[in-house]
Amino acid sequence: MIFLKDYNKTAIIYNDREYSYKEVILSAKSFSERIDIKKEDRVIIFMENRPELLFSFLGIWNKQGTCVCLDGGFSGEELVYYIKDSEPKYIFTSQVNYKEALKAVELAGMKDTIKILVVDDIPIDYKGEDLTVEIEDKYFVSLILYTSGTTGNPKGVMLTFDNILVNMEGLDKYEMFKTTDRVLALLPMHHIFPLLGAGVVPLGKGSTIVFLKEVSSQAMVEALKKYKITFIIGVPKLWEMLHKKIMEKINSGKITKTIFKLAEKIDSKCFSRKIFKKVHEGFGGNIRFFVSGGSKLDPQISRDFLTLGIEVCEGYGLTETSPMISFTPTGEIVPGSAGKILNGVKVKIAEDGEILAKGRNVMKGYYKRPEATAEVIDADGWFHTGDLGELKNEFLYVTGRKKEMIVLSNGKNINPIEIEQWIMANTNLIKEMAIMDYEDRLTAVIYPDFYKLHEEGITNIVETFKKGVIDKYNKQALSYKKVLDVKIVQEELPKTKIGKIRRFMLKDVINKKEEKRENIKEPTTEEYKNIANFLKTIKNKPIIPTAHFELDLGLDSLDTIELLSHIEGTFGVKIDEQTFIEYCTVEKLAEYVEKHSSEIINDTKMDWKEILLKDGDGSLPKSNRVGKIIKFILKPAFTFFIKLKKENMENVEKNQPVIFAGNHQSFLDGLIVSQVIPNSILDKSYYFADIKHFKKGYMKYIGENSNIIFVDINKNLINSLQLLSKAIRSGKNIIIFPEGTRSRDGKMMKFKKFFAILSKELNVPVVPFVIDGAYEAYPPNKKYPKAGTVKVKFLEKVYPENMDYDEIVEKVYKKIYDEVN
Repeated sequence: MIFLKDYNKTAIIYNDREYSYKEVILSAKSFSERIDIKKEDRVIIFMENRPELLFSFLGIWNKQGTCVCLDGGFSGEELVYYIKDSEPKYIFTSQVNYKEALKAVELAGMKDTIKILVVDDIPIDYKGEDLTVEIEDKYFVSLILYTSGTTGNPKGVMLTFDNILVNMEGLDKYEMFKTTDRVLALLPMHHIFPLLGAGVVPLGKGSTIVFLKEVSSQAMVEALKKYKITFIIGVPKLWEMLHKKIMEKINSGKITKTIFKLAEKIDSKCFSRKIFKKVHEGFGGNIRFFVSGGSKLDPQISRDFLTLGIEVCEGYGLTETSPMISFTPTGEIVPGSAGKILNGVKVKIAEDGEILAKGRNVMKGYYKRPEATAEVIDADGWFHTGDLGELKNEFLYVTGRKKEMIVLSNGKNINPIEIEQWIMANTNLIKEMAIMDYEDRLTAVIYPDFYKLHEEGITNIVETFKKGVIDKYNKQALSYKKVLDVKIVQEELPKTKIGKIRRFMLKDVINKKEEKRENIKEPTTEEYKNIANFLKTIKNKPIIPTAHFELDLGLDSLDTIELLSHIEGTFGVKIDEQTFIEYCTVEKLAEYVEKHSSEIINDTKMDWKEILLKDGDGSLPKSNRVGKIIKFILKPAFTFFIKLKKENMENVEKNQPVIFAGNHQSFLDGLIVSQVIPNSILDKSYYFADIKHFKKGYMKYIGENSNIIFVDINKNLINSLQLLSKAIRSGKNIIIFPEGTRSRDGKMMKFKKFFAILSKELNVPVVPFVIDGAYEAYPPNKKYPKAGTVKVKFLEKVYPENMDYDEIVEKVYKKIYDEVN
């Protein structure tokens, strides 16, 4: 059959140059004349995305050879394995990659048997009359692509031309490709999805391909408009990014939000394309549809694009199925579905939920690995995909990957992708994330959007994610699906070139920083030495130059205040919050200080007493009127529904001011303490609470009319501490939960030391109190509390004399911990 012919039009556009179909065929023929191969001889293609990649590909097919497409980003050392495994006769490479190709051939000891052809140097000199690329035997092995498994060496997937042909025939049924189409090629073509979808198939159908010399968001936007792109093939990460930007603009105004909701109800593509004309113009104004593959797309993203009048056609498959098993036709978008089963392909769901496929699309096998082939293709010809799914009304739904499912110690199975999509859809602070089982705790590994954090002035990163993001998810999640820990990383998560997270590498990512410590060279400047030594004293841990203040060293708001005060007193450099966010590692901050300081002024220690004796801005609460009303209203609930048992009430001081410090088990804790403390003492006791809980509606009213002193964990903590100090100096008590946030699993967390600073500097005793049973009554993942008994026990006072801050914290913590455990 004739695969490629002269359509008398532009075939490829690259770097502002247009290549006609005639030029492509002449180039492919010229490349073909440079290789002396027999049918199914292997030829490696090793280069970046460019027209010559397809010239090489078609030139190899012209002689019925087997294309071995490899990652153009490989080093010579990495390339060795693939050369030895595939044993090619030739390597087509670019001038950019030539040195690595040569190195690989030499390291493999195959310099005499493999010829390297640099595509930049091949003249286009074909003189023949045949302006077609013809396939004589559709069953020849036309392509070998390597899969990167989690264990063992990559395996070469052998695909026949017929495997590829069934994909083309399946798409023909839906008229997906037209000769008028212009396809933007973004993804590297050593993967089957972009190789066929944005390369081989468009050429076979007479479309135009646009390659970008430099892949960036700016270059993409310019290309969409300049070349009138009609569809883009991308991975979910691309659509997630575009969706986030668009929805941020829509949600920023009441009018646009209302229009979007209206379009959602009307559900008319024609209406949406008119009302969201600017969005379509942003994509160049010619987009027919988007194509998403490589992994599952969040259904909400698909729905929102539909509301905007843009269809995202999803497909599903693997390299071994060349690649499609299912595809969504235009006009039949079902968000969450991977589409309809392709013509010529059969699918069934195994008893354990695994998707099995059979048909012309299934590979010939793994190159030189019959045993591995037999493991995935059974005796009846069914290919075992390793993915879980279900069939509903002709549509396939992929629900997870068998190997990626997390099996908890209690036997429960968790699909991490579902959790990831929910969390990502409900925050704009995360660039990438993955859910994993780490040390027997369901853990979120988060790569934040540091620019967004900086933009919003967020300094307490870990607390922000735990309280503002993860807790929101946990409230609606089943108990066994709640996330119990958060790990923040400073680098992108490990992924394949088409955006799939390599989950088996996540533990290495978490542990990587520790492995690098030994080889890091420390700066020798006085500024670095001084700052590093100061951090050692307040954190009592080794300091490395690249350590992030919060993520690695665990600096909280108080630590930050101490550090910045020390720098100002020592070097005369005043650092504001935004600068501190930007210069977020020890080395970066030391460089900033070195640049802006003239000399060391004085090696000072922060004087907390001096700070606390100053009155902060703002006034103390005027009345606990609403607090007492709420206490009265809730008394029956805390008498008959949740029964309170109070012990050692003689330790509740009536005469001198004290700091009540207790463990934090649930959202009810503040109300519970209010119930057990007599009104005579409650009236002169102030809670220390996060302002984020009291910003809107009735909670704001309660906060403004109760004995609450607010703190914003990201702003002006010193002022809040000064107000607390003012309260104590006025003879008032303070009620504090030093963990700073509710327990996520019922276990006590570390105490923050601000209560110890107040106690020490103002010489005020601490009364530890224990709450036991509140977590069981109202855990974070439940919408409503349940009946039970909660014990509140007040322990003997801890006096601050002869102890430092850390010793006070440790003593109070231990007293409470021993009672709870």
